Amino acid sequence: MPTRLLRMLVLAVTICLFAPAVQSQNITLHFQPEFYGKNIALEQGPAGNNGDSLSIHTLRFYLSHFVFYKNGKEVWQEKDSYHLLDMEDKNTMAIVFKSGAADDFDQINFLIGTDSLTNVSGALGGDLDPTKGMYWAWNSGYINFKIEGFSENCPAPGNLFQFHIGGYLPPYQTAQAVVLPVSEKNMIRVDVELSRFFENIDWKDAHNVMSPGAEAARLAKTLPALFHIHAE
Repeated sequence: MPTRLLRMLVLAVTICLFAPAVQSQNITLHFQPEFYGKNIALEQGPAGNNGDSLSIHTLRFYLSHFVFYKNGKEVWQEKDSYHLLDMEDKNTMAIVFKSGAADDFDQINFLIGTDSLTNVSGALGGDLDPTKGMYWAWNSGYINFKIEGFSENCPAPGNLFQFHIGGYLPPYQTAQAVVLPVSEKNMIRVDVELSRFFENIDWKDAHNVMSPGAEAARLAKTLPALFHIHAE
C-alpha cells in the first residue's frame, strides 16, 4: 500500500475514533433541596424560620418549558416535555439534556408547573400520569408544587402541614417562570432553598392549602425565589 494512502487511512481512522470526544456533552441540571443553605433529606429535621422543629415528608414539583438563551437570544428549547421531580426518588432530581441541545448559553428559563393546555388535556401518561399523585381533576388540573411535613408551630392535628399549589384558571393561575443566569455548561447545580417558602407562611392563617384559590396563587408567586444557581 502506498505510504500516502496509508497515512490518509490512519488519519481517517483516528478522526473516527476521537470524534465523539469533541462532540457536545450532555447538559445536566441537578436540583438540590436545602434549608438555609444546608442540604436536606426527607424526614430530616432542619431548624425552621422561627427556630421550630420542621421536617419535610414530601416534596414534588413539575418543571417544564426549558429554554436556553445566549446574549438574550433563544438558542434551544425543549418542546412538549414535563419533568416531575420527587425528593423521594433521587434519580428524578436531575434533568439531563442530550448533547447538542445547546453548545453555548448563558441563561436558562423554565416553568414551575404545567401550562393551561396540559391541564385541560385530561389524564396523560409519563410524569403526568395521575398515579404520580399530582393530578386533581379535569376542572382543577395538576398540582404544580407539593410540599408536606411537620412543624411544631403548625396548629393542625399532629402538627402536620400540606401545601398543594396548583390551579390554571384566572385569576388564580399558579405556573411560574424562573430565569437563571449560568456560567457552567455541563453540570449545573440548582439549589432549591425551601426556607424561603416557609418565610411566607403564617401558621395561624395557612397550613393546609389543598385546592386552587387566592392562597395557592399567593404562595405560587413565592416559588421562583426558591431556585438559584449554587454558589461555591
